[in-house]
Amino acid sequence: MAVGVRDETAREDMFPHDWENMFFYCDDPQRTRRYMEIIKAVFDNTVEGIVITDAAGTIRMVNSAFSAITGYSREEIIGGNPRVLKSDRQPKEFYDEFWRRLRTEGRWEGEIWNRRKSGEVYPEWMVCTALFDEKGEPEYYISVFNDLSEVKFKDAQIELRSNYDVLTGLPNKETFRARLAEEIRRAGDARRFAVLVFDINRFKNVNDTLGHFIGDALLKSVGVFLADCAGEGSTVSRIGGVDFHILLPEARTPEEIAAKVKKLISCLSEPMEVEGYKLFVSASIGISVYPDDGTDPDELLKRADIAMSKAKEGGISSFRFFTEELERHASLRLTLENALREGLDRDEFLMHYQPKYCIRRGHLSGAEALLRWSRPDGLVGPADFIPLAEETGLILPMGGSVFRMVCSQIAEWRENGGPEGEVAVNLSPRQFHQGNLLTRISALLKEYAIPPSSIGIEITESGIMENLTDSIKVLTGLKDLGMTIYIDDFGTGYSSLNYLKRLPIDALKIDKSFIDGVLEDTNDSAIVRAVIGIARSLGLRVVAEGVETREQLEFLRQNGCDEIQGYLLSRPLPPRDYKDFCNTSIPSFFGWFSGYTFC
Repeated sequence: MAVGVRDETAREDMFPHDWENMFFYCDDPQRTRRYMEIIKAVFDNTVEGIVITDAAGTIRMVNSAFSAITGYSREEIIGGNPRVLKSDRQPKEFYDEFWRRLRTEGRWEGEIWNRRKSGEVYPEWMVCTALFDEKGEPEYYISVFNDLSEVKFKDAQIELRSNYDVLTGLPNKETFRARLAEEIRRAGDARRFAVLVFDINRFKNVNDTLGHFIGDALLKSVGVFLADCAGEGSTVSRIGGVDFHILLPEARTPEEIAAKVKKLISCLSEPMEVEGYKLFVSASIGISVYPDDGTDPDELLKRADIAMSKAKEGGISSFRFFTEELERHASLRLTLENALREGLDRDEFLMHYQPKYCIRRGHLSGAEALLRWSRPDGLVGPADFIPLAEETGLILPMGGSVFRMVCSQIAEWRENGGPEGEVAVNLSPRQFHQGNLLTRISALLKEYAIPPSSIGIEITESGIMENLTDSIKVLTGLKDLGMTIYIDDFGTGYSSLNYLKRLPIDALKIDKSFIDGVLEDTNDSAIVRAVIGIARSLGLRVVAEGVETREQLEFLRQNGCDEIQGYLLSRPLPPRDYKDFCNTSIPSFFGWFSGYTFC
């Protein structure tokens, strides 16, 4: 890089290769002037700041980089004292050691914090060298320094990303674990404290409905709320997704811990203003207590997580303390999950079919396909494994397998003269909201060469309401294919006429819980009549599930129910038994109605 001192006529031998030899030429004025020009050019053009003071500390010389870094011009600083740069960031002992090293060793090197003319405190890396006179006394001090502000900023950003969550600014998983380990060390055997695992409920609805930008903004707000509410001395950490960990070192008894957790829930019960939206947050919280539930970070976090999973079963904004019983339950769940995965790989799942009857016309109207798990110790019903399959995501491959088995069975019956009528298939919420559902169903119908009208689709109210707009699109697509759409377990969810009238559906299925009490409980009977009335007003059919007595059947017939299924008629049957049942049992069933008139 040119610095304005280039001499094209200069010979290489004019330039000695070390500083001592340079001044052998001091009797040559031309060469001496040339060397001084070189030295000045280096002094003025180096990016390091340079300041030279005499023994009394008076500044005698500074370079351009000094002025650029500190903000002081040569005119302002020459004749002054370096104390004007002192930041007071470091204690007196630091400067005592600084001067001791300079006087005894002639050199000090290290990081020092100084102050610019603007008042900004900044870090430097400085090398300060003492020049001694003939008597061995310091005559000058030369300090060369680099501004470390940018380096420090980058280091801080790296540390921030390494130790803190980028979105919320809260400590991350590693930092929380380190603080928890330190709290364990400090507590010893002398005191208790609580560890919380905190999970936001139904957060996916926010992302799906309002978008990820609003979802991220909500997570930031939750982090602020939790940090404020947890109080001084606590640590709130975002682990990722919707999971937060909280360390409560000052909550020691179960009563204190429960009161603190209730306060956290109360803080979140108020609506949060997020980008113009009022959003409500609920959470499930699991609690472990040191040292009762563990003496190392991993054990305490694992057990708080087990308790959180149980809290989710308790509904909105609930919390649970860890117990040994919960751990046994979690161990069984893990065993069951592994068995589920193996069962899918080994094709251990099969379909049973429960008949449905049209009580208004007196004929078999079809069946509902119900999944069973064939294990060495017997069949396992869906209630024992479907919730876990939903939670783990196994419901997606499982649901795909169900649809394929049903399509294959319908194709076989059509080819070999089997039962006629529609077969209804249950779709889980996760399966229903899978982006490629319509494509997959269309492909299976084509593969097995069966008409869409041979299959009905059952989906729960809660599954539809996870994303109503998308649900309407999917339901419309299924209807356009030619399938019958049922709202399953109607009455147990939203049951809103406002949304019901917007859905492209064909029938409502009344949940078994209402049928069980229809003869004894006036509320249940009123609900059943109301559902039938709603269906009539919207032009929908009504199917009653779980019919077990003739009296229940008679009540439903008199109140205008269209179809029934339940143990009164038949349990869910394997395919061959279902085929035999359809051929031999229908007449005996309808013999009960010899005095009735069917429309």
